[in-house]
Amino acid sequence: MGIGCIIAGVIFLFNPFISIYDILPDVIGYGLIIYGLSKIADVELKVMEAKRRMTHALYVAAGRFAVTALSFTMEFDATLTLVFSFALATLEIFFLLPAFNMFFEGIEYSSMRFSSKSINKKAEDLTIMTPIFLVVRSVAAVIPELTSLTNEYGYVGDETGLENSRVLYILLLVMGIVVSLIFGLVWLSMILPYLKSLKKNKEYLAYIKERYETEVLTDGALQMRRSVKRFGSFWFASCFFITCISIDGYYLIPEFVCVLLMFFAFYFSKRYVAEYKNTIILCMLTGGVMLAAYALLYRFSSNMGYMIYPYQAEGFDGYFFPYSVVAVAGYVLCILLCKKGRDTMKAMIDDCVGVRGTGDIRRKEIDEYRKAELCKYADRLFVLQCVAYGGSAVLMAAMPWFDLAWTARSILAIVVIIYDYNVMSDMNEEAEKAL
Repeated sequence: MGIGCIIAGVIFLFNPFISIYDILPDVIGYGLIIYGLSKIADVELKVMEAKRRMTHALYVAAGRFAVTALSFTMEFDATLTLVFSFALATLEIFFLLPAFNMFFEGIEYSSMRFSSKSINKKAEDLTIMTPIFLVVRSVAAVIPELTSLTNEYGYVGDETGLENSRVLYILLLVMGIVVSLIFGLVWLSMILPYLKSLKKNKEYLAYIKERYETEVLTDGALQMRRSVKRFGSFWFASCFFITCISIDGYYLIPEFVCVLLMFFAFYFSKRYVAEYKNTIILCMLTGGVMLAAYALLYRFSSNMGYMIYPYQAEGFDGYFFPYSVVAVAGYVLCILLCKKGRDTMKAMIDDCVGVRGTGDIRRKEIDEYRKAELCKYADRLFVLQCVAYGGSAVLMAAMPWFDLAWTARSILAIVVIIYDYNVMSDMNEEAEKAL
């Protein structure tokens, strides 16, 4: 019932933050926990709310991951690092404390009612230890960065003071890591046995499984709505990763993430995907090509991105043309994926519009008209995506000669994002009517 995924997820959370860096990415941990909570959340209200809060924490972790990735290409000053550390730590505490609290309450309530085993003393201690650990971990990541205020204002022009401040920073950082790690190990030693005991509670899990199979899996309208919503969410999110942003010659948005999100869109709506296995293979191929293109682009930017006229420099061909060939191939494959996406949308539209059925002839005519209208929207979205990816292939191939290539690409991406939002909103609206 997903307890194994929750166990794997919490292992990603026990480690301390090192400034804005996270050794075991929390974004993976939250993803595993959310996936593990899915079935229990369908039959337990408090666990459903815990899942929702954990999803918000996932967005915070994704922001931390993005900031960490940017730090390798952009040089953050100490004050900016403090801002990021404080903001991310605050948001994480805001979402995680109620998430874990509701998870424990939901499990305690439902296990007490529907199994002979209820929550024990160790679990009660865990509900106390969890917020302590989360607060300590977040505070320990922020305190060392407060020394940046001293650097900026307390010791201007005083070299001895700056050196002392650096020593203090390192001292606080090491102390924070040690203290956070100790609390993390204590928390991990408490939550793992709790989750394992929950996994062994066959009576409770059998009850959850029975309710899930009889109330959730049999509800075709609910499953359809979820497929439409998940596909729309991932497909919409993927559009943001074709936005092109260049800073100091580096292109910051990793385009291969776009393909990864497309993969999840197809995975969560597989019932509507024609030739699902071939589609997944196409996703993997496209993702590999786009990852290689991004690596080659980074190589080009590292060596020639700072030049005004890179095409005049020695070695230009060796840096740029491998990237341009691989990138064009990747954009062509993305267009093929978009075609698969359009076909999937049409299958969803055919299922979600008028799903409950009606004997009213006029109602049937309205439903058919609505289906045709939404299918036209899907076709137009596909055309816009073809223009965006085709334009990206041309613009990035002309990048050394056209300084505003990234600006033109961003404009195309924004158009796709806006139109995609409208199409997905209309589809979700129709799916909601089924419930």
